[in-house]
Amino acid sequence: MRRGILALIMCAACGGDAPQPPPTGAIDAEVTTYDFTFDLTTRHATAVVTATVTTAGDCYMLPFRGTNLSDVTINGVAAGAQVKDDLVTICGEGYQAGAAIEIHAQLDVALATLSGSQVGYSVTPVPGGGSFYYLVSWVEGCDRFAPCDHRPSAFAHYHFHVTHPPGVTVLCPGTLSDDGAVTTCTFDFDGGPTYSGFGIAAETGWAAHDLGTWGGVHASIYDEPTGAVTAKIDPTYFDNYLQWLVAHFGAYPYGSELRLAVAPTYWSGFEHPGNIVLDDGLACSGIRCSSVYLHPVAHVLAHEIAHQWAGDQTTLAGVYDFVWKESMAEYISYSYEVEADPPAALATARAWKTLANGARYYPVPTTSPALFDYYGDVYGPGPMILFHQIEQLSSRDQVLAALHALLGSPDAIGVADVEAALEQSTGLDLQAYFAAWMKGAGAPVWPKVDATWVPAPQPPGGALHVSVVNATAIGGKTCKFDVELRDAAGASALRVSVDTFRDGNDQSFTISDPGFTVSTVVLDPDAKCLVYPASTAFAPHAPDWSPWRSPRN
Repeated sequence: MRRGILALIMCAACGGDAPQPPPTGAIDAEVTTYDFTFDLTTRHATAVVTATVTTAGDCYMLPFRGTNLSDVTINGVAAGAQVKDDLVTICGEGYQAGAAIEIHAQLDVALATLSGSQVGYSVTPVPGGGSFYYLVSWVEGCDRFAPCDHRPSAFAHYHFHVTHPPGVTVLCPGTLSDDGAVTTCTFDFDGGPTYSGFGIAAETGWAAHDLGTWGGVHASIYDEPTGAVTAKIDPTYFDNYLQWLVAHFGAYPYGSELRLAVAPTYWSGFEHPGNIVLDDGLACSGIRCSSVYLHPVAHVLAHEIAHQWAGDQTTLAGVYDFVWKESMAEYISYSYEVEADPPAALATARAWKTLANGARYYPVPTTSPALFDYYGDVYGPGPMILFHQIEQLSSRDQVLAALHALLGSPDAIGVADVEAALEQSTGLDLQAYFAAWMKGAGAPVWPKVDATWVPAPQPPGGALHVSVVNATAIGGKTCKFDVELRDAAGASALRVSVDTFRDGNDQSFTISDPGFTVSTVVLDPDAKCLVYPASTAFAPHAPDWSPWRSPRN
């Protein structure tokens, strides 16, 4: 009897569940942190990618377009790594869902950029013999620098350790420390998308200037020796602007510091979180430096600050949601101009309409072109269609209420989310509107309008006739705009509101007495709608055109 009990005890002790083999197959994981050590001169990098496994397996595939990948490990153990078709497959021992994995790799970053832009890594000479070093991801671009989940919707934390020559100042998202040879940036805020968070800017000869406190945020700027851009920034304007932003969209997302940097950049500005880069050409003068905006430095800076909420903290769900990010930054900066600088606001709205003429793609192209081929076409029609025209159908307060509902916390949203928020705040059914204005194949054709004044047989009255001369362009494109009747001197004017084309293409308005002799008729003087005079020629923009490119280009 005792021997039987002993046998049972021994069986229980040594039987148990057999050890399970480690999982195999493709891992799915959520990257939480990129730790990136980079030498500005040699371009050698060490990438540490920390992720949490969501689907168990032994091989993790990530986008990768760097060079000379070597010494790859997972959790300190040597791992196999195969690079093919801009992807790297890294295989280890097998990891269960919920496990943390840490991938280490050595690599080199190519001195190469996308199609003449600064997307990638570039070194640009600056006056005085120094250089501007710029590592910039843009949308789906972080895999140029490390194995990286480059989905636009992906957030992460970033730790940068940048080795640099003496006299070079390095800026990157997060808190900064610099021992003279290595600058460390630690970005542990929520809401850091890879397109803007994975970025480093450095320049020889930058001088730091304190801009004071803007809406509770300490602002500083690193400018070139001339200080031309700094001279055009009004701290009081931007203190009030930050207060306005916080009141509408919630607390500034990135702590208590906002850094600006001025450099020779491809674009007018770029919205790295808490770390905005501005083009030094914004402050230039002369015909080659003309801008569609009344105050280029103020408008571009306001646009990039708006991106801290609209683009960074709340980011893109997908590549073809790009339009809402740029349009929202434009509309937010415009809305503040309406309150603080009305002439600038009018110039901005007119700029959007001017830029829309020549668009080669709809704001959301159904043919899925490469982003770099179409992104420039969103800056004009995007803010007009998404926000400004809807403002005419509802109100600015209702449109801003939609933005308030969308912004203020880390999230990834698409154009459909923007449409839904606008419908909720305005009470409008916008399905047909979005289908007509926002999406399509090929180049959009905007409505052309003939607006004529016909005096009555006996003065002082007459009739205003408004007709669409390219009816096939309508296709449901409704909006509101004004037609202004003016006297010969332009001293007297009367506006007539045209409620789109709901009742057909031709509309007539009988005016018994405008109060003056009508000499000219002006269509849509405040640029409320993408309607153009009948004589307008629609000439497509050049393939590499973008209004956000530096005026030097």
